[in-house]
Amino acid sequence: MFGCAARIASVATVLSQSACNALPTKLASPGACGISLMIWSREPKEAKYEYFEVDGGTFGYGGGKDGLAMVPSWETPLSPEQCAKLREIASRGGWTSVEPPSPLPVPEGGGRLADVAVMWDGGRRQFSTTSDDPEVREAIAMLRGISAARFQRELDRLPEAGKQPR
Repeated sequence: MFGCAARIASVATVLSQSACNALPTKLASPGACGISLMIWSREPKEAKYEYFEVDGGTFGYGGGKDGLAMVPSWETPLSPEQCAKLREIASRGGWTSVEPPSPLPVPEGGGRLADVAVMWDGGRRQFSTTSDDPEVREAIAMLRGISAARFQRELDRLPEAGKQPR
């Protein structure tokens, strides 16, 4: 019995770390941004999940359980400059070219993985790679920066700490 359970566990581990792109196909349109983008970044062994979605000029982010479920917790509009930067990253990475980008090999035993879906006026592409891919890393860093700025705006709206009136 134990041997069967061990085999099932090893199959589940392999499936959770495979390079199979598991992104939903729900991107609506490039819209105001000229590009729609989904990145599901995960490190299953560490239970770290992030989901980034750019659709119709709006950026959505989900982390933790929302990242695992690929559901944005919140959304915020993107500026034309931010949209242009994302288009430039996608173009440089070959995400919108005729030939799909060559993904980095998935590391044995885990590591940070990324599934990417991109849609632009000329088509749609999905691929899997590691989060070490330079353009994936740059896009994630940019979107995390937007997320951090949004979080800071929310914190700034809170009252100052200190003595509170009774």
